Amino acid sequence: MYRIKVLLSLAVILSITSASIAFNTIYVDANSPNNPGSGTYEDPFRKIQDAIYAAVDEDIIEIQPGLYTGYGNYDLDPNGKSITIRSIDPNNMVNTIIDPNGAGRGFCFQNDEDANCILSGFTIRNGYAEYNSGGGIYCYNSRPLITNCIITNNSADLYGGGIYCYDASPQITHCIIRNNSTVYDGGGIECSGGTPEFTNCLIINNEAAGLGGGADFYYLCNPTLTNCTIAKNYAYSGGGVCCTDSNVAVQNSILWQNQADQGKQIAMELPISDSTVLTISYSDVQGGQVEVYDPCTDLVWASGNISADPCFVSFDPNNNFNTWDFHLQSAYGRWNQNSQTWVTDSNTSLCIDAGDPNSDWSGEPWPNGKRINMGVYGGTTQASKNGNPADFNIDNSVNFVDFAQIAHQWLLEQTCIEDLNNDGDVNFADIYIFVENWLWEKN
Repeated sequence: MYRIKVLLSLAVILSITSASIAFNTIYVDANSPNNPGSGTYEDPFRKIQDAIYAAVDEDIIEIQPGLYTGYGNYDLDPNGKSITIRSIDPNNMVNTIIDPNGAGRGFCFQNDEDANCILSGFTIRNGYAEYNSGGGIYCYNSRPLITNCIITNNSADLYGGGIYCYDASPQITHCIIRNNSTVYDGGGIECSGGTPEFTNCLIINNEAAGLGGGADFYYLCNPTLTNCTIAKNYAYSGGGVCCTDSNVAVQNSILWQNQADQGKQIAMELPISDSTVLTISYSDVQGGQVEVYDPCTDLVWASGNISADPCFVSFDPNNNFNTWDFHLQSAYGRWNQNSQTWVTDSNTSLCIDAGDPNSDWSGEPWPNGKRINMGVYGGTTQASKNGNPADFNIDNSVNFVDFAQIAHQWLLEQTCIEDLNNDGDVNFADIYIFVENWLWEKN
C-alpha cells in the first residue's frame, strides 16, 4: 500500500510539472472590458504588447479579430522570445488589423529572434518609420517566421516602406506586400546583408523614389525569391527588383508590368556594382527586361525562363489594385476567390506546369502536369489545374495505361490521384468517373 501511495504521489507531481512547462495560450481582444486585462480567455489583454510582456518561450498569443491601434499596439517587440503571435484564424489575414496610424512601425524584430518566433494571420497597415527604415516591419539581426500577413500602406523616410531587413534572415511566406512606399530605396522590401527567404509572396503596387520599387537588395545580401509574383511596382531605377553587391536567386516567379525611369517597363535592374550575381530560373520575366549597367555584374539567365503573358485572371495596371486577381487562367480549372469555387477559362496560362521540375508540386490540386506552377499560387491548393484527371501518366490521353494504374490502386484507402472523387477510397465511384473520360485526348 505504501508503495502504491508513493507511485500515485509521483504521478501527481509529474502531472503538475508537465502542466507547468507546457505552453500557455495568452488571449488578446481589442474589445476587452478590462485594461490591461489578465490574458485569460475570460479576461483577455486589450493590448498586444501587454501579452508579449507576459509571454515566455513556446507560449501562443492568440488575438481576436478587430482593429488594434494606439499605444501598446504598435512598435511591437517580441524581445527575443520564441513565441507565436497569431490571429484566431492564421489563414485569414483580413479581419485582425494592426494599425499604428502613422505613430510607429507594426513590428520590430531586433533581439536575435529565430524561426521559433512566429507572426501569422494579420493585416499590418499605416505603419510609419519617421527618419528611419521599415514602416511595416523592421528586422535587425533576427530570423523570425512571418506568414499569412498583408503588409500594406506603410511608409518609411529612409528604406523599406513595407519591410526592412538589416543583417537579418527572416522567412517570409504567403504574404501580400502591397501599396507601400519609401523616400529612398525598397518601396515594398529593403534588405542589406543576411539571407532572407520570400516564398509564395505577392509583391504589388509598391513605390520607391530611388531604387527597387518592389524590392531592393543591397550589400552582401543573399535572398531567394521562390514562387513570387512581382507586379506593378515603380521606382526611379529597378521597378520590380534592384540588386546591388548581392547574390540574388529568383525561381518559379513572375515579374510583370513593373516600371522605372519615367515609364520604362523594367522587371529587374542591376546598377553599377562589382559583386552582384543575379540568377533567374523557371520564371516569367516580361520581355526578358533585366538591365545590367556593369560588365562585372553576373546575370545568370538559367533554364526554363519565358517572357509570355502570364494570363492573370484580372490585372489592369491602370485600375484599382483591389480588383486584381493573380490566379492563372486555365481551361481545366482555376480558383475563383470571389465564389470560392473552381471555374474554367477560355485560355490556359503558359506559366502553369512551367516551374522547376525539381520543385515540390504535391501541394497543388489534381489534375496537374506533376510540375509546379510559376507565380504566387504555385505549389499551393489554389494552383491552377491542367489536363484531365484520369490522365494519370500525363501523356495527354486517357487509355489502357491509365486503366492499369487505377486498377493497381483498386480498393486502396488513402488520398491519391486515382481517387478521382476525393473520398479517400479507390472504388467503383472512381471507375465511373474514369469511364466518363475514356479515350480523352488533349487538343
